[in-house]
Amino acid sequence: MDRWNKADTTLLCAALLFLAAVGFRILYPESILTEFFLFVTEAAMVGGIADWFAVTALFKKPLGFPYHTAILPNRRKEFVEASTTMVQQEFFSRRTLFKKLDHLDLMPVIIKYLENPQMKHFLLTEILAALKKYISSINTESQSRIIATKLRRELENIPVKNLIEDGGNWIRSTGKDVELFTALMKKIRVTAAKSETKDKLQELLEKFAAEKLQSASIFSLLMAGLAEKLDFVNYEEAAEIMQTQLVKMLDELSQDTPIQRLTLEECHSELSALAETAAFKDLIERLQIDLIADLPLDETVENALEKFKAQILSIEINEFSPVDQNSKNIGAILTGNLMALYDNFLVALKSDGEIKKSVEKFLGELTARATLYAQPLVGKVASSALNQMTDEQLNSLVYDKAEPDFVWIRMNGSIVGSFIGIIIFALIKLVG
Repeated sequence: MDRWNKADTTLLCAALLFLAAVGFRILYPESILTEFFLFVTEAAMVGGIADWFAVTALFKKPLGFPYHTAILPNRRKEFVEASTTMVQQEFFSRRTLFKKLDHLDLMPVIIKYLENPQMKHFLLTEILAALKKYISSINTESQSRIIATKLRRELENIPVKNLIEDGGNWIRSTGKDVELFTALMKKIRVTAAKSETKDKLQELLEKFAAEKLQSASIFSLLMAGLAEKLDFVNYEEAAEIMQTQLVKMLDELSQDTPIQRLTLEECHSELSALAETAAFKDLIERLQIDLIADLPLDETVENALEKFKAQILSIEINEFSPVDQNSKNIGAILTGNLMALYDNFLVALKSDGEIKKSVEKFLGELTARATLYAQPLVGKVASSALNQMTDEQLNSLVYDKAEPDFVWIRMNGSIVGSFIGIIIFALIKLVG
């Protein structure tokens, strides 16, 4: 407003022409041309001054005139409120914002953003840092007690019947029954083949014979004595034969033979029948309770948690490497899996239609909510910015945006005034 412009030049020209017209009128008072020239230049100058006054009165007090001037500074509050409302309801209305959001495709930008190596490293680092922070805050002692209590409860809730059935099924499915039976038969065979076993068998035969003779008749005693004198009954030879037969039978039981398979089937049948008895079930329940009570679950779980915690906290945040299947380090496995999950997510985001649709829906809702939340903030920001401006800054803000129009308004005042002067002069002469 303080700069010289075309409107000022136009007004100055109108004033100079008016002065020239006054001079010509004094020199040639009878000339109609000088009268016409004076009338038109006077109207142009008056129109230019009037429009200068009107434009200047919007922002200042022209020539100190106090009435209904400096309109913008005096109406500052109303102007700020109207501008804020216009920004919120016109420029940033919900309809306008949602219309813009409908044409906003964020997926390519998001995918490109996530594929950036620096961003990938940053996100993985932040995730790992958050995980480490959470792990470091865990009280392993209290957590181990909670976990151990839950484990005991779960173990105690396992039905005895399931324990027996699962144990039997596992032994049979893995062939452990045959393995155990064979090992047992071989162990017994070694013992049976010893000379001490033959001596024990001979001793048992002699003891059995002695017991029978005690309850036998006189005739039986005489016949037994006669048989012994004539060497018809040889306990040593009988024990040797029994030992040989026993070893032979154990050899057959130690190998995959029909007698072994038959014996195992009989054992399975007898064990199944035994498992259904109340006494056996009660025994298993008591064993279950005693074993669970004796298990050092608290110490074991706490040691496991401490090792897990130490390995997680020892991870170098700045180092990420692919998954090593042979690694036994939890930290390396974790970082490798994080990278794999991140890469798989990007692949799914680009190729899986359902995932892409879900992410787009989430981004749309998130953007819409953020936009709706930001809408009143835009008004507050605009209001705050306008209230902090001085009157001069506010005047410059409005004037600079429409300066060419204000200049033309003033120029039009002189131009229109001159035309109106011509028309009025013509009417006066016609009427006169």
